Amino acid sequence: MSALLESVKWRSRRGLLELDLVFTRFYAARQESLKQADLEELQDLLVCDDHELWAMLNGSKQCDNPHWKRMVAMIRETCISPDSANECQQKG
Repeated sequence: MSALLESVKWRSRRGLLELDLVFTRFYAARQESLKQADLEELQDLLVCDDHELWAMLNGSKQCDNPHWKRMVAMIRETCISPDSANECQQKG
C-alpha cells in the first residue's frame, strides 16, 4: 500500500463517528481504484473541520471549493446517497 494512501487513511480518522463510518466504507469500496490524483485531492479535502466536512458530505452545505467537488461527489455517491447505502453497508 502506498505511503500516500496510508497517510490519507490516517488523516481520515475523525472526531465525528459519522465521518469515521463514511471513510471506512469509502476505503472498503474504493481503495483499489483510487489513483494518485484522487488521494492528493482527498488529502487536501481533509484539512476541513469535521462539521464542515460532514455538512458537505451529507448535503446540508454545498461544496464551494472547485478542487474538492469531484471528491465530495465520489464519497457521497459511494456511501451517502440512498442508492449506495445498501451496497456500502455490505462492504463496510
